[in-house]
Amino acid sequence: MSRILTIAMMLVVLAFGVFLGSRMAGDGTDRYREQKKMSEAYELIKAFYVDDVPGDSLAGAGVQGMAGYLDPHTLYLAPEKAAYSQAEFDGNFDGIGIEYDVLNDTLLVVTPLSGGPSAAVGIAPGDRILAIDSVSCIGISRQDVMRKLRGKRGTRVLLNVYRPLSGKSFDFLVTRGKISTSSVDAAFMLEGGNGYIRISRFMATTADEFRLALTKLRHAGMRRLIVDLRGNPGGFLEQAVQVADEFLGEGQLIVYTKSRNSAENVRYVAHSGDGYEKGALVVLVDKGSASASEILAGALQDNHRAVIVGELTFGKGLVQRQLQFSDGSMLRLTVSRYYTPSGRQIQRQYVKGEGGRDRYYHESLANIMPGKLFSDPDSLLYRKTSEVSVYRTGGLYGVLDSLKGKAASKNLQLNALSAAGGIIPDFWVTGRPYTEFYQEMYRSGLFEDIALKILDDPKSSVQAYRASLDGFISGYLDDGRLLSLVRKSCSARGIAFDAASFRRDRAYVALAVKSRIAHQLFGFEGQIRVFVSGADPVVRMAGELPVVP
Repeated sequence: MSRILTIAMMLVVLAFGVFLGSRMAGDGTDRYREQKKMSEAYELIKAFYVDDVPGDSLAGAGVQGMAGYLDPHTLYLAPEKAAYSQAEFDGNFDGIGIEYDVLNDTLLVVTPLSGGPSAAVGIAPGDRILAIDSVSCIGISRQDVMRKLRGKRGTRVLLNVYRPLSGKSFDFLVTRGKISTSSVDAAFMLEGGNGYIRISRFMATTADEFRLALTKLRHAGMRRLIVDLRGNPGGFLEQAVQVADEFLGEGQLIVYTKSRNSAENVRYVAHSGDGYEKGALVVLVDKGSASASEILAGALQDNHRAVIVGELTFGKGLVQRQLQFSDGSMLRLTVSRYYTPSGRQIQRQYVKGEGGRDRYYHESLANIMPGKLFSDPDSLLYRKTSEVSVYRTGGLYGVLDSLKGKAASKNLQLNALSAAGGIIPDFWVTGRPYTEFYQEMYRSGLFEDIALKILDDPKSSVQAYRASLDGFISGYLDDGRLLSLVRKSCSARGIAFDAASFRRDRAYVALAVKSRIAHQLFGFEGQIRVFVSGADPVVRMAGELPVVP
């Protein structure tokens, strides 16, 4: 009898276990069914598609399709692209150490990086690389340049180089080494005690680079700091937090993130330090300033620590985490939303799916302009010059808050502004548009062409300024042949020369060419210094505006 009872009890326990397991595994069953569907689709395509399909490509396309369904910032990166991306964000990679450009199908050395492998063997600014390992690189793409010049540390690459000033070609055997990249493109003093720092992105070394630049400017007697985030697409959130910490006092909130996954709910606060917690501060932004740039700008704006100047920013309020697959590919997955200290979620509106992603990246915000927001735009106008109009727009947040929970405003511009997200600057600057002729010259690379023609001419007066950026900025005037060079370059490119537009924009054309010459002679910081010191109206305005928002 006891044996029968024991068996009966075992059956009851087993039945209950099956019942409980089926209840608890409901989600697992659904997940298995979904995974089975994807697996079946993979096998059907492999078996019946008209052409042979590599399995890894098919799997990658599947992940890419899932990522594309989610939001505009969730991405799948194939192994090679993932490796390049990770190296860029880490701030170092193995290569030959040159800043380069591809102009007119020619690989041009802008400058060898100081202390790098190329500088060590004598490669010089302005050199043209004609062949890499005996293979012509005329017509090479930028992606192929990286693929051919980057490689394992200690390996060697043979470069055939043409040097225009001597008219001779040389062979250089370069041993690849560790190359450190930077995200602080420039740090220098302007007139009136104004310091200037430009951050191009937020990567693993940004905060350390920024602290060094800040220390240098403080020792130079800086009284006002201008931080330029224009065109900065973002990067590591933690690096933006560390830079913000340099300006804020202990305990002040910088940013916080929220997610359905509680592990991603984080609050970032400032710690006491010896950075720049007191002192005049201006931050420059534009529609290309996104993500980590907006975190920094939003933190300083909400804590009333800086004046934000420029344009409405991009509007990216989603945080991604990079998750690596075993084959080296990577999923950059959105894991949380971030909020500024006052609780603003600045992500602009988007529609899920491939069509929504395309619209998200191609839609223009040009129609959202401060002069069109109200029937009386002069009520916002702060200053107007021949170059720019400056609107005091910090109060627009209050206007948008007053519309929340109400029927859509009849003001379509305000509705568009609310949907656009982003950081609204305290002072919104709009400039005089360039002529279509100038823009065509810019798009076609004509300024670079003219700069190279001047640099390649041994008789040009620019040759006397190769050794000194300061001397070049103050002493070099635009080439007397500018009109002739523009005409010839336009003819060679099939661009119709517009005499009236050239006269109108002549000063801007001359500055554009001068800045490109500086790029070739002194690197990217040289180009920035020429433009910022010469004619950047937003920087000039940033040095004059009141520093209390």
